[in-house]
Amino acid sequence: MDQLFVEIELINRDNQTEIYTTVHSFIALYVYKYLNSPSNIKLNYVKTYFHQHAKIRLNTEALNELNDDRIICKNKSTIQAIRDLKLPAYVKDKNTFISGLCAVCREVVDRNVDSDRRELLGFKQSCLLAPAESSIWTRFCEVNILQALEEVLLGTTTTSTESKVYELPQELPRFEAHMGEPVRMHNIYKLARENANKKKEKKGKVIIECTTPKETLGIEHRFAEGITFTIADLLLYPCFRLILGQMPVSLVTADELPRIHRWMKEIESTDEQCQQVLEELYPEINISKKTHTSYKMPEYEHTSLYKSDPKRYKPRNRIFTEQSEIDSSLEKLSPLQIEFSSDTDVAYDMPIDWNAIEPDQSKTSALPEERLDRKRKQLENVANAVKSLAEDGDRIIDFCSGTGHLGILLALTLPKCSVIFLENKAISLQKAKTRAEELGLTNCLFYQCNIDYFEGIFDIGTSLHACGTATDIVLNQCIRSRAKFVCCPCCYGSIQPMPHIKYPLSKRFQSALSERDFLHIAHAADQAHELGTLNCKPETTFQGQMCMDIVDSDRKLHAEEAGYEVILTRLRPENCTPKNRLLVGVI
Repeated sequence: MDQLFVEIELINRDNQTEIYTTVHSFIALYVYKYLNSPSNIKLNYVKTYFHQHAKIRLNTEALNELNDDRIICKNKSTIQAIRDLKLPAYVKDKNTFISGLCAVCREVVDRNVDSDRRELLGFKQSCLLAPAESSIWTRFCEVNILQALEEVLLGTTTTSTESKVYELPQELPRFEAHMGEPVRMHNIYKLARENANKKKEKKGKVIIECTTPKETLGIEHRFAEGITFTIADLLLYPCFRLILGQMPVSLVTADELPRIHRWMKEIESTDEQCQQVLEELYPEINISKKTHTSYKMPEYEHTSLYKSDPKRYKPRNRIFTEQSEIDSSLEKLSPLQIEFSSDTDVAYDMPIDWNAIEPDQSKTSALPEERLDRKRKQLENVANAVKSLAEDGDRIIDFCSGTGHLGILLALTLPKCSVIFLENKAISLQKAKTRAEELGLTNCLFYQCNIDYFEGIFDIGTSLHACGTATDIVLNQCIRSRAKFVCCPCCYGSIQPMPHIKYPLSKRFQSALSERDFLHIAHAADQAHELGTLNCKPETTFQGQMCMDIVDSDRKLHAEEAGYEVILTRLRPENCTPKNRLLVGVI
């Protein structure tokens, strides 16, 4: 049986037990209840303390499953993954563990055997399938709108104390604008033709070319993703109802947010259970102390929620690096008197007998023949480095594991260690799991989640070509857990600051470079193409190689400042990949 884990906090007040949950767990619980508590999915309540997190008080009468055998303590859970991952979490097939609201709710819908509601997953069941890192839409549904709700519940939104003007969350006007954009769906022109022909009285078909602008087709948003009710509506509806009901201002009327109000009414008329379940779980949804007499709409980012790559549509935020800027940034490093080099005698290129450990690897890896040898050399270097650090019983995490090339090699060669495959793309993780099962591996666990959703302790962290900032998130996870690490970075030009990742990383670099200076160097590092290839300019490549060493030296110093001993070296042979730097750290 599958299991869904949501977190609760029990507070005894006036001889009564009040039950609270977090915003994320509330939405997962709402989806579970909306689906009539599927019989094949066991709901578990995980006791914890929320500290400064926003709380939602649950109606205990609506919690039919709340009994002793379903209440567990997070720190004492018999399932290791529940101690490791942010909640809510979903467990399937005993060794696959999923964290992240969108992914968890997709599983609840997809695995429900009591009724077929897979139409909620949209066309080709791809609604909210892309992880938040690559999809603005998933991020809005999983991160942005929930952060807005938390701020409303905590009362931390922007307010002018003098005039008591309350600034609404920017997610309100942003979603209002989204609902006014042209609908984007796979068969929109076919639908437009069908609608036009239904209205036409005379004979003859209406022809609408695919070059016709979408905004002229007359197809408007009924629901969040177009004209059909999907899981996106199911996640967003309770969030907007709670935000509008809990804000400390008089009701925001349909005149200010007409599309949102129309959308909510559309949902309630389409399926009255949406409203019914919400009010059963939280009867006080529209109760709030109105302390502000007026409000205003905030400024917000005018970026389409349909877009997949944020940088592509923020030209003002992109850095177009000129050579003069690179030269200026490199000049600022001179006072540090650091020798930036990865050219060391340390090597981890001992050959592995692939036929002995995985005879069908050339077939099961699904790699083309021309890439297979190079990939094997990369894997050998990283795996040998991990093996040099590993001890029996270690927990090893292959971050950004993809389809499992590195993780499977580690599981095969380190049978007395447990290997966690951590990947946020469901399809890739499933491929890794299939390969591991075919090999009969029993020391593997599979975590489908973002790197930041992992909160557990481990012994060794590794990543092979984790793109851009992902490598630095991996390093921070290792530093947090005091774990050894082996990282081969990639995509230096994709490095972007995040709320919890600021560049440069090390204090020494911070004393010399601004963030923009550092990003100039990082962008130049992506020009380290292999010598002798088409369009390769030797002087640019040599500069790119040096910039790679500089960026990785900052990572090395950052770890050393945290108490690590770090080696910066290269994969062997170096031509197995242009991104051939290797960071190995012990503490």
